[in-house]
Amino acid sequence: MLSVNLEYMFHEAGEDLAARVRAAAEAGYTKAEIFWTHDKDLDALEAALDETGVQLWTVLVDPRTTRLVLKDTHEGFLDDVRRTVADAVRLKCPHVVVGSGPAVPYLKRPVQIGIMTEAVARAAEIAADADVTLLVEAVNTRMDHPGVLTSMTSDSVAVVRGVDSPHARVLYDLYHSVVEGEDPNIVLPEVIDLVAHVQIADAPGRGEPGSGSIDWPAAFALLDEVGYTGAVGVECYPTVSSTAEALGYLRRVAVGEQVVAS
Repeated sequence: MLSVNLEYMFHEAGEDLAARVRAAAEAGYTKAEIFWTHDKDLDALEAALDETGVQLWTVLVDPRTTRLVLKDTHEGFLDDVRRTVADAVRLKCPHVVVGSGPAVPYLKRPVQIGIMTEAVARAAEIAADADVTLLVEAVNTRMDHPGVLTSMTSDSVAVVRGVDSPHARVLYDLYHSVVEGEDPNIVLPEVIDLVAHVQIADAPGRGEPGSGSIDWPAAFALLDEVGYTGAVGVECYPTVSSTAEALGYLRRVAVGEQVVAS
């Protein structure tokens, strides 16, 4: 089942997220994702979700002020988590995504991961009280997020294992993994027991699947092989004006059709 990120896609419906929810529903999607909630019209978004039956699948703790390697930022981060979790509950969204923010050059990497783990452990308690799951995401440092701390899947796994809570799990983003030089065929089977959500885009370019060089039939076969049955979040920049058209190839791959990317 595909979940579409409305910050990247369905811009043809306008700048209003509620309109994008309706456009996604009209295109046949039943799950959607957004970034942070604090600057959104939640009344309009909630109404559109209720009207269409689209389920909001992930929201994001605003990463722009997050630097979890610094302990003096943890209280502010936890305040952001509380607000985001409350909004997630209101919008019936089961997952809240958290990132690390930038690393620092003066501490060894395991020490930095340990400090981040302390913050995420406290955040997981907030999530548990609301029956929400935190998703710890690694993002690539080679192209999109230079200097970020959690750039490898092993980083997010280390945090989640350190937290040791059913309310903290790994978000595996195949695009970020590939761009960072990982081989999903090696990485994913080793960590699938901790993965609660998968996101994708093609590489290079972060366009829709079929626009780059990733073998998508093989990628979906891998997800089947490791037993992943959750939603697959699409977080890409469409290379054509119609999101529905851009995702046509992916939808055929996702249902197992024998297809060749155009």
